[in-house]
Amino acid sequence: MTTKTFSFITAALLITGHIYADETLEPITVVSANKTTQSVKDTTSDVTVITAEEIEENGYQTVAEAINTVAGISVAHSGGLGQQTSFFVRGADSGKVLVLLDGMRLNDPSTINGTALLDSLTTDNIEQIEIIKGGASSIWGSNASAGVINIITKKAKDGVHGSLVLNYGSYNTRGADADLSYKDEKLTAQVLASILKTDGFSSLAPRDAEDDGYENKNYNIKLGYVFDANNKVDIAYNRTRTKTQYDNSWSADPANDDYSHATSDQVNYALDYHFTLDDYSATFHASKGDYDRDYYTTNGHNVYKVVLKEYALINAYRYKKGKAVLGLEYKQTDGFQQYNTFPESRADYSNKAIFLSNTYNVSENTLLETNLRYDDYDAFDDKTTYKIGIKHHHDFLKGFTTSANYYTSYDAPSAYQLAIPAPGSFLKPSYTRGFDISAAYKELISVTYFNNRVKDNIDYIKAWPNVGYANVDGTSKFKGLELQSSYTLPSFNLNLSANYTHLFKYEKEDGTDLMRRPKDTLNVYADYYTDSNTHFGINAQYIGDREDFGQSTGNYTLWNFNFGANLAENLDLTINAKNIFDKEYQSIYGYATEGRSVYAKIKYSF
Repeated sequence: MTTKTFSFITAALLITGHIYADETLEPITVVSANKTTQSVKDTTSDVTVITAEEIEENGYQTVAEAINTVAGISVAHSGGLGQQTSFFVRGADSGKVLVLLDGMRLNDPSTINGTALLDSLTTDNIEQIEIIKGGASSIWGSNASAGVINIITKKAKDGVHGSLVLNYGSYNTRGADADLSYKDEKLTAQVLASILKTDGFSSLAPRDAEDDGYENKNYNIKLGYVFDANNKVDIAYNRTRTKTQYDNSWSADPANDDYSHATSDQVNYALDYHFTLDDYSATFHASKGDYDRDYYTTNGHNVYKVVLKEYALINAYRYKKGKAVLGLEYKQTDGFQQYNTFPESRADYSNKAIFLSNTYNVSENTLLETNLRYDDYDAFDDKTTYKIGIKHHHDFLKGFTTSANYYTSYDAPSAYQLAIPAPGSFLKPSYTRGFDISAAYKELISVTYFNNRVKDNIDYIKAWPNVGYANVDGTSKFKGLELQSSYTLPSFNLNLSANYTHLFKYEKEDGTDLMRRPKDTLNVYADYYTDSNTHFGINAQYIGDREDFGQSTGNYTLWNFNFGANLAENLDLTINAKNIFDKEYQSIYGYATEGRSVYAKIKYSF
């Protein structure tokens, strides 16, 4: 078992981790900081890594569940599995967070704000989840003004390996996933497949009204070939298909709406060619994403389709004091939306970009990171973004590290927003300026303060006849504090950890508070390992004041219990009990949430 969660706020320090007492930690590498593989200690960014072990121990069924306990992130559900999920990073909405799968963009341009649909991302095939908090547009461009979430699927090991997982739980939730892989000196091949079904519960309160079921099928194929010491190629394919029943609030009896349903089919392809020569490396990346969503109600049929093509050439050069990265990119977005037989609304645009990133070790204890990027759009204003960050290890107190980052970022209009502009409105990207300051002492404690300001935010205007999307005058503001701590008692095989987030400001342009963001969030963990094969864990999450359309949905605590054991060689069992005190609560006003529930999973590996 490796770490539960790695948070390198200011240095590569373990902040919220779970480890077996007799196990040492391996170096953690990420690719989301500057689009090249590097150690987390070689970036000033706030990076958290959630491992496959943490996902399994805690029984996270979706990516949304996994990120919900990370400091600075909150998630709100409009029902059970498969229902629409809202998530916020440091108060910013999900359209300002770039989500990737093995480097392929998952943000759906046909959604209202260009968000990735985390409710359809299950965790069965995930190796780790990288999370960068803070503006990252200077590397990734649009949809990264609040951060980046990079989901990395499982990798093949030498020889032939595989696994089969069966799970069952409350609300008649059942599923299976399997993977088979082969790796030698030249060839890597891997096939992963999973299916998850549930009868669910009513998405609209009360929970015991008509059930809203969900089905998710996922297929992931990866191939790699090493031509020689300098050249290799990787090919990836991922397809996720879902069927979701939901409750239409416009129905005559919304909670008992047994007709409204939705389907989605998202397909991503990617090819990466890698070349290395001494200290120089280059990667050519080509990817395509097809997004197809259909919603059916008694009122009609809504169709959303988008095709996203992306090409990039990433050049990196390591020198004595650091590393420089030069990236060239091109993206093409073609999408449309249609309701019933009305004429379709189209939104097609392209984007060219160039960025330069440099990490420089000023001294043995000081790292300086600078990024600069220029984006050229054919449909709206071009944007220049940058970041400067510094991190320092202090000699006067070993293990004490401080860091600071200042950044600018932007978010381009989504295809949905471009298709429905307010009359006379010419949409342009919103623009973010922000900074964060951090201090940490070993793994014991870390503190981060962040401050972000967003101008030209895009919102829906309802003032007839100017109905549609437009840029809003004024500035929205986000300020907050994140605290994290971890303490291990090796003699007792016990690990204690916690994180706390407080939002000082999360206000709109007119000074009113934004909805669905909790002012205070506290996560507490206690994990006990009897030996290297058995684990007991309990965790609690407190959600403070939170409002939705003037209704309070905050001030409650949820408790969960986790158990894991090795039953026999290559055979593992995990049991996860959620909301063990059967707390009645709502994270989105009027929508039901999961009651006391238990899920079991058995895994055979070879």
